[in-house]
Amino acid sequence: MKLAMKLLLLVFLTSCSSVKDTSKYAIAPSKFSHDVYLKDFKKARNSIVLLVPMSGTHKNIGENVLNACILGNQSSDIDIYVIDTNKTPDNLNQDSFKNLKAAIGPVFFRETHKFSSIFQNVPLFSLSNNTNANNSHIYACGLAPNEEIKAILKHIRKTNIRSLTIFVPDGEFFHNIEQTFLKESDRYNLTEDQLNIVHYDSSANLSELARSANTEAVFVFEPISSYKKAFTLSSLALSNPIKWEGVFFAYADNEDQRNFINEYQRIFNQSPTVISLAAYDIVKMINESVYSHREMFNESYQGTLGSFNLKKDHGIIRELEIFQMLNSEKVPALQNNEEREINGVSVH
Repeated sequence: MKLAMKLLLLVFLTSCSSVKDTSKYAIAPSKFSHDVYLKDFKKARNSIVLLVPMSGTHKNIGENVLNACILGNQSSDIDIYVIDTNKTPDNLNQDSFKNLKAAIGPVFFRETHKFSSIFQNVPLFSLSNNTNANNSHIYACGLAPNEEIKAILKHIRKTNIRSLTIFVPDGEFFHNIEQTFLKESDRYNLTEDQLNIVHYDSSANLSELARSANTEAVFVFEPISSYKKAFTLSSLALSNPIKWEGVFFAYADNEDQRNFINEYQRIFNQSPTVISLAAYDIVKMINESVYSHREMFNESYQGTLGSFNLKKDHGIIRELEIFQMLNSEKVPALQNNEEREINGVSVH
């Protein structure tokens, strides 16, 4: 369980000396290199600030996001100015950036309000998935657990699953997940008799607990050796497909996502993260808004993480689907009148 905890902490923390010469922070449109943001750009009519770690422990996350933004800004004359959140200059000022349309970042929730006080007059699209940041100025754009939980509960209702046990380990993050389930269950007519909460510590055998659960389905934060219908968060299922064989989770899968991942891998010889998918979608949305004169808010956009709508005070609202991990691949979940075979066992 310790590995799962570390992965979740990494995912959900997501909850230069001067900027006088801002040119050295700009990405040249249509360039593809980790160091391209240091040189060769042209003064554009509009600009975006990207707030990511470009040094230190999480440098690889910043580079991954930067690459995604470069791809999202192709064929655009919008300049993207990159600010290393680990070396933020004391005199960083919104007025240093001409015709600024938005700020994208930071990656971590703990840094969100610091940068929102600097970039006060443009939308700040935080890459954290902590929706506590949402207000009329800050918009959490990471794939949030509450989005996944809503999709799971919708699937449970649609497929006539009549009962669910949620196994909650010790820890504040997991307690917040529990509260989200309790809050959202009312909207899907799940009563107290249908929703069971079980708390456990690191010494417990989760597989044994899951097998003894008197419900049709379970929600877990670590793999179980039971074929009872199990749900989890996409960040866990996708992090280790072999261990999570057979699990169900909420995510998105479309042609835009597949094309983006293929292009990203071809150019950068690595895979994008979910944070990078979110950043790519935001850059594309800003470009579309600027050049088509569409409003950013209350408009539908198609992204790599599914169709989404940006709501004031509520952040991004996405349409997610339910997938199942089979043979280390995510595949669309079947309805409850169909069945598949997992490891030679027929399951519904």
